[in-house]
Amino acid sequence: MKILSINVSEPQKVIFNGKELITSIYKKPVTNKVQVTSQGIEGDRQADLAVHGGYDKAVYAYSYSHYQMWGEKLGKKYDEYGLVGENLTIDVFDENHINIGDKFKINNCILQVSQPRIPCYKVGIKMNSRDFPKMFSQSGFLGSYFRVIQEGIIETNDEIEKVDSETDSMSLKDISNLLFVDVKNIDLMNKALSIDSLTEEIKEKFRER
Repeated sequence: MKILSINVSEPQKVIFNGKELITSIYKKPVTNKVQVTSQGIEGDRQADLAVHGGYDKAVYAYSYSHYQMWGEKLGKKYDEYGLVGENLTIDVFDENHINIGDKFKINNCILQVSQPRIPCYKVGIKMNSRDFPKMFSQSGFLGSYFRVIQEGIIETNDEIEKVDSETDSMSLKDISNLLFVDVKNIDLMNKALSIDSLTEEIKEKFRER
């Protein structure tokens, strides 16, 4: 795997349905090396820290290989990086084969998979489609949030190497499926609750069910 683009943004105002809101989903590529800390990527700030950012969701990555799929579904061509507001656009990032707890080394930085993204309505604004948040959720191709295990410096074209994995984990696709599709599978939810590195945000949703 390889980083195709590193994308950041400051919160900005947009108008939606005649109302003003603040979002950081319109991320743009940077060409310089960037510092990655436990709170995220240098130059990137979140508009709503209640649902984005923080230790467990410091960095968000998405696969460029999914761009074509969304283009075909929405009848558009997507070739600008940062499509769904991701920090890292990765050439091929397969949620079916990447598990919660997997650790990846990028240069001198180590990131750990913590949870799939839970999309909000703002991704629909970004994609100019009211239906997109539901389509996105149901697809299971939600990308991944990472926590930063070792801070470091990364840049575009850096290779991504898997260096560790958690025993008895589940894939990002599995967790996404439990969240949005197979919502009554209590047995698998109980299994998910035993994954140490899965975020408390997701575990709490499963406990409530």
